[in-house]
Amino acid sequence: MNHADREPTPGAVGPPGAPAAPGWGWPGPQGPPYTPAAPQPGVIPLRPLGVGDILRAVVAVVSRYGKVLYHQLIGVTVAALLVVPAYAVFADAALSGLIEDAQRDPDRAVTGGELATLIGVAGGGWLLLVVLTLATQVVATAAGTKVVQHAVLGRPVTARRLAAEARPYLWRVFGSFLLLALTAVGVLAVGLLPTVIAGLAGADTLSLLLLPLAAVAAGLAMYAQVRLVLQMPVLILEDIRPTAALRRAWHLNEGAWWRSLGIPYLVSLVGSAAAQLLMLPFVALGVVLLFAFGGTGADGVWNPGPGSLIGLSASLCTGLLVAGVAGAPLIPVTNALLYVDRRIRRESLDVALAQAAGFHPGPGYPAPAYPGYPGSPYPGSPYPGAEQPPTVAPEPGSPAAVPAQDRGHEAPAPAPAPDRPGPDPEEA
Repeated sequence: MNHADREPTPGAVGPPGAPAAPGWGWPGPQGPPYTPAAPQPGVIPLRPLGVGDILRAVVAVVSRYGKVLYHQLIGVTVAALLVVPAYAVFADAALSGLIEDAQRDPDRAVTGGELATLIGVAGGGWLLLVVLTLATQVVATAAGTKVVQHAVLGRPVTARRLAAEARPYLWRVFGSFLLLALTAVGVLAVGLLPTVIAGLAGADTLSLLLLPLAAVAAGLAMYAQVRLVLQMPVLILEDIRPTAALRRAWHLNEGAWWRSLGIPYLVSLVGSAAAQLLMLPFVALGVVLLFAFGGTGADGVWNPGPGSLIGLSASLCTGLLVAGVAGAPLIPVTNALLYVDRRIRRESLDVALAQAAGFHPGPGYPAPAYPGYPGSPYPGSPYPGAEQPPTVAPEPGSPAAVPAQDRGHEAPAPAPAPDRPGPDPEEA
């Protein structure tokens, strides 16, 4: 029987790579299937992020949300601008006699009381700097992490709302900073203590032999600090206790140590360069004040006066404060974006974020590995010892039944829904 004039079956596909024949609607497969671009409701595309994606997102967060973000740091900045000059005046008054005596007689021995005064003033200044820096970092961490939660979905946020959302986490962030610092100090102490004891006992050879132990301890402390960079985002976005956040961050960041080291380091380099530029006007002002209030003494030698020292110290401290406040949110924002990236790669968080932004995944798109808590765009995932809400088991063979793995390639993105999402009830 001759079938030459028979019409081809509708929907039939020719052999792979074959050209389209008469009557065939489409040619055979010519390459990989078309993958639509991932949706981007906010500062990042909802897919695994590259280094460039994270760097661009940091810039986008600071440029779009900088006003509300830096508004949270006004209180710390004003307090520092009042306290730092006042302490500079106090330090000048406490050390003015010692400075004048040293200028008159450089070979004069310093008494015990003068040495105690010098140590006390220097230690007080150092403690004040630590307190102001820690306060700035705590506020910047809580506010910067919460800003990323809105920026990823492209939602606006007011300064008042951001302050209300970040305020409950300030003490927990402070406690987490102390916990991390004590852990690092403890690891270093364990490594350095045998070397110090051997040195004090006069066993110099043994002390040298124990130096590698100190180096190993320092390496372990550094490894742990980098591995736990996701602790603050986990603490804030998943709303769990500091100790539980340590365990969760440790497991979540498995296999991403170099990314967690390199990306924040690149951001810190950019922030350091910007801080140097911000410092230049204050350094120039301090030098001008130093020479403006200084003068030549009776011996013909130029000496800085009390006013010049106060002006120089206040100008330099103000410059350090402005530069520190400007760069404080950069690392918290970076760490929060790294957290979102790890959740996308390991737990398909992009699906939950797409749904929260109003996009609906098509058939075959992987379901979130951990449904988590209802109503939250950042649901927590199971880890040992955590209480989890009840979940419904997926049907066998469905995409949700396939365990989510670390996705190094772009996953098929959901198609945007024809209807636009309604306004956020909280924003209204």
